Amino acid sequence: MAKVKDNVMVMGFSGTIGKQLTFRQIGGETFVSNYQKVPAVPATEKKLAAQARFGIATAYARRAVKDPELKAIYQAFVKGGQRAFNIAMRDALNAPVVESIQAENYQGHVSDQIIVRATDDFKVAAVVVSIYNQAGDLIEEGNATIQKDDEMKWLYKVQQENAELAGSKIIAVATDLPGNTGSLSLIAELIQTNLPSE
Repeated sequence: MAKVKDNVMVMGFSGTIGKQLTFRQIGGETFVSNYQKVPAVPATEKKLAAQARFGIATAYARRAVKDPELKAIYQAFVKGGQRAFNIAMRDALNAPVVESIQAENYQGHVSDQIIVRATDDFKVAAVVVSIYNQAGDLIEEGNATIQKDDEMKWLYKVQQENAELAGSKIIAVATDLPGNTGSLSLIAELIQTNLPSE
């Protein structure tokens, strides 16, 4: 894709001419590229899934830039020829990752502390911690609190007594602004597989 400079004939123009050239407006500038033909070969399932994911991300970015508060958040990270739309779309395409659960101080008592480390390409919006007993029954669930000294660190204070600590499972789920999630679970010092999802 090429940027159009100092050409008053096409400045501000968008659309396709004779199935030859396509003009687009990006960040107030005009870009031109070759016309994209419809492929003759049917798309694979993998390609269709990627297109659907891209479509969802595009829809989110459009909503985000219409929301003054969200747009301002993304606009603060704009560099060069980027727009808030680009940052929002990238955010929507990448799920957060829960890197670790530190539960050494969890002894099954109220006010015990569990530390979760979670990252995202843009921002982790929330972290929810759930605790299950060995039988799989939910003991408690609640929001962790982000720590001011480290934005990757989230603190969860235990609310319920857990007399059967052995075999209990702790699950931490991180969510970003577009709603993507990533999770990690820990059972008796054993960390399970990280499970990012959309």
